[in-house]
Amino acid sequence: MDWNQDDELQAIFRTEMEERVPRLIDGARAMIDGTLTAELTELCAREAHTIKGTAKVMGFEAIGNAGGRLESDWKAVQDHTVDASAQLGRQFLAVSERLLGAVDADPAQGTAELSEALGALIRGEDPPPPGQSLTAVPEPIVLEEAPIDAEAPPVTPEVPERDGPGLIVIDGAKGDTPPPDPNVGNLGGLLSSTETFSSGETTGVDTAKLYRLINRVAELRLDAEALSGTVEALRLAATSSPREVASLATRWETAIHDIHSAVSEIQQQAVTLVAVPLSTVTSTVPGLVRFLAKKTGREVRLEIVDDDIEVDLQILENLADAFRSLIVNSIEHGIENPEDRIAAGKPAVGTISIRAGIDDGRLSLSIGDDGMGLDWAALRQTAVLNGLLPADGEVSEEQLRVLLFETGISTSPTHSELSGNGQGFGNVARLIRDMRGSVRLETESGVGTTVTITVPAFQSLQRALIVEAAGRRWGLAEPAVLDRFSILDADRFTVAGSQEISWGDGMLPIGSFAAAAGLSDSEPHRDVVVVATQAGPAALAVTSVMGVREVATKSLGPLVSGTHLITGAALLGGGELALMLDANALGEANRESRAGLVPDQLPRVLVVDDSPGVRQIVAGALAAGGFDTAVAGSAEEALEIVAAGGVDGIVVDYSMPGSDGIALVEGVRARSATLPIVMMSAVAGRSDQDRARAAGVDAYFDKSDFREGALVSTLHSLLEAADKGREANAR
Repeated sequence: MDWNQDDELQAIFRTEMEERVPRLIDGARAMIDGTLTAELTELCAREAHTIKGTAKVMGFEAIGNAGGRLESDWKAVQDHTVDASAQLGRQFLAVSERLLGAVDADPAQGTAELSEALGALIRGEDPPPPGQSLTAVPEPIVLEEAPIDAEAPPVTPEVPERDGPGLIVIDGAKGDTPPPDPNVGNLGGLLSSTETFSSGETTGVDTAKLYRLINRVAELRLDAEALSGTVEALRLAATSSPREVASLATRWETAIHDIHSAVSEIQQQAVTLVAVPLSTVTSTVPGLVRFLAKKTGREVRLEIVDDDIEVDLQILENLADAFRSLIVNSIEHGIENPEDRIAAGKPAVGTISIRAGIDDGRLSLSIGDDGMGLDWAALRQTAVLNGLLPADGEVSEEQLRVLLFETGISTSPTHSELSGNGQGFGNVARLIRDMRGSVRLETESGVGTTVTITVPAFQSLQRALIVEAAGRRWGLAEPAVLDRFSILDADRFTVAGSQEISWGDGMLPIGSFAAAAGLSDSEPHRDVVVVATQAGPAALAVTSVMGVREVATKSLGPLVSGTHLITGAALLGGGELALMLDANALGEANRESRAGLVPDQLPRVLVVDDSPGVRQIVAGALAAGGFDTAVAGSAEEALEIVAAGGVDGIVVDYSMPGSDGIALVEGVRARSATLPIVMMSAVAGRSDQDRARAAGVDAYFDKSDFREGALVSTLHSLLEAADKGREANAR
């Protein structure tokens, strides 16, 4: 079928290009400006991959080739094998700006402008200015698979010299990166604000500004809730006071209630301004299904139910790729050929059903087909052939589900341009995990498959179950929580030396929530939480369940990110927060902990900061990164902990009341010249870094540093170097 002969399909392709190309342009401009983030880099790699696949399967070879080159180069930037330079950004921009113009050109040749820009990117030359061609007749472009400069060694930053260990200055605020705004409430850059997710999209108003409003209003509402909780304490304190105090408390409570109601109303009104119908995404599905059905020789009937519901624009944008991938998978790998369906006693026409609904702030989206279903035996055989499973021994369906979602393994012998490299389920799982949602797979051989995605319907406020474990508060997205109950109410059994509970129609092993989060667990357990994971339900024991709360969730900044376990921080109001954990990663960590795959003794890092929020975020990120942690709120407290021994490394804030971080470093260096010390700051300048260097700091970070996972990786490197130094001295 010739794509250009079908006006409806061409309109779908143009619409998709108009949606995706601007994001590539935004990414290129951010690279030029020096404001490129890890999230935007990943987004651009995905967009280029989708453009490549869609263009090639629909006959636009020139656009597909350009998309393929952009994909490989964006991935090279993402993997840090290529530097994100302004020159590369200009090359990306030139190619991206010329993609839309090629939609109306010859599908195989594209436009001369696109060919010129692509050639400049491949050769590493300056791109042509907009509207200008370098040559009258462009030379043919030979595409190469390898990304540019893929063989080049990684760039090692110059390390300033001093006596003792080298100082690594990793300053995310230098260059063109803007300094953090202290008014955003992001703990100096360790958290990312909700408004940064929007990338300046507009829905009648500037979405970036609108999300700032929503974010601040949400925080104000939570503060009002926390303040109202002090009223009861005031009443108790006023039992022996004049009647006027009790009257004052009543008026205070009434005022807070009025503020809370007003703020809630403003918040709901603001949220609706960024709500769009789900049909924004589903409207292009009928044309896509018709095209894929013709291409694959299948007959498909499409059912769409309740796509008029309204959800957050950002949620829909993030869902689009996962949604599209599941549709393609259902047709290419689910629905059988008409002859095979008739032979199996099915109607010749297969059915794909899309159903949506919102319940208690959660969007549930199901994509189902009545096709052949998953063949677990074939999946196991493929896993064995790929070295993912041993050839001998039993393998449970739970293990196969983990492989399916984590590796994206496919039993299909071939992969089309549209379906990609066969990692569809793995990509879907990653996308939904990033949205703090869950994925449920139901399949029966010969009957069909249904994949249900559950995510928050709106980005600003989300419902989370707050629990306490290891003396800290944690949050789980409510869609991922299947059950919660007192451990005393559970039917417990000892099976092969481990505790299990009766739940549903079977038994579940009980794991420690704290141990799965990477912390020691010495507190008694009063409650059990059952969460949904890709491998099935997982039961975790916690100190206590504090209940479901509406929370304003912020993502972790790149410096303390890099782990799949922690998805963000939930602001609870009153300055308190809870680290949000990914249920699937928590379940996997629980399985590893129960299987004894976690080392008994981990290096212990002391986190020193006067902010309780910073202490919890940094300590949580380090625990998820393979460290045992201790915390201190002052230099004096930290010195006492160091003097007691058992500390392998220190992470300290530069600015603290009383004795600052420099004073702590000097005190530690008086005891040890080799103990690794990392300093962080949101306010320190170059002269302050010089003070840190002179005091004996081993590495220095700005809290808004954009290097993903840099804190954890740097600490591992410093501790490894310290171990080697001790071994050398021992010899």
